[in-house]
Amino acid sequence: MPRSLTDQEIADYRKDGLLFPKPGISRDDAARYLATLEAYEKETGGPVNGKYRYKCHLVFPWINELMRNDAILDIVEDLIGPDIMVWSSHLYPKEPGDGRFISWHQDSAHWGLETDNVLTVWVALTPATRDNGCMRMLPGSQTTGIVEHRDTWETKNILTRGQTIAEEIDEDKAVWVELEPGQTSIHHLHMWHASPPNVTDGRRVAVALRYITPRARQTRTDRDFATLVRGEDRYGHFEAEPRPSVTMEPSMVRLHEEIADIQGAIYLKGTDKAGVEGLIDRE
Repeated sequence: MPRSLTDQEIADYRKDGLLFPKPGISRDDAARYLATLEAYEKETGGPVNGKYRYKCHLVFPWINELMRNDAILDIVEDLIGPDIMVWSSHLYPKEPGDGRFISWHQDSAHWGLETDNVLTVWVALTPATRDNGCMRMLPGSQTTGIVEHRDTWETKNILTRGQTIAEEIDEDKAVWVELEPGQTSIHHLHMWHASPPNVTDGRRVAVALRYITPRARQTRTDRDFATLVRGEDRYGHFEAEPRPSVTMEPSMVRLHEEIADIQGAIYLKGTDKAGVEGLIDRE
């Protein structure tokens, strides 16, 4: 029996590749996590950008806590099974008026994972609205498999390569994924999605958590890392990640540097850029 979702919700996800809005964390927890982030930003002099927005659960204990939330893991288990790993996490602050956007793309195009049993849980820490740049998705587009993308390297595009689906998009069929703080959306690895700039006076902040099964395998590099958060890993395809005890713990910062370099090589495979410097260049 499902732990969290109804049979109809599971069927809807299989058909549409998308579920929202779903309860994830409480409003109080969303506010607490946002306050923790903003206290760090105040202390360090600005929004978290560059390499620390990638694999951010290695250096921010609150994100590592968030990705282990039982209510979220119950949803994930209903969709991909009882053995669950976090392959990556992404912190997405979209600042007011900065013009940053995400083009139409599929996550699968540049992740190198040899499985499609992968999903993203997107957790809103602030309201996510049309005006402040919430996601748009094309229900059912995950059935296409990986489609052709082209790299644009647009400076305002948040994606590493500015990658964009090469074929024409029928945006009339897209849905706006609007969320309240603490709510989540769940989307499939092959889902076609995008988000516009934030044109409001307030920031939009979210954390994207990338859940995989241990059966998954990385095809673009010889090494890859993930964190087991529920069940067992019977395959050993990923090196284990320790859990940070404090923000920017020196040993975890060094590990993050190593892992971010590997992840940068995955995202930038086939280009003249590589490693963590390629990630930083996108900021």
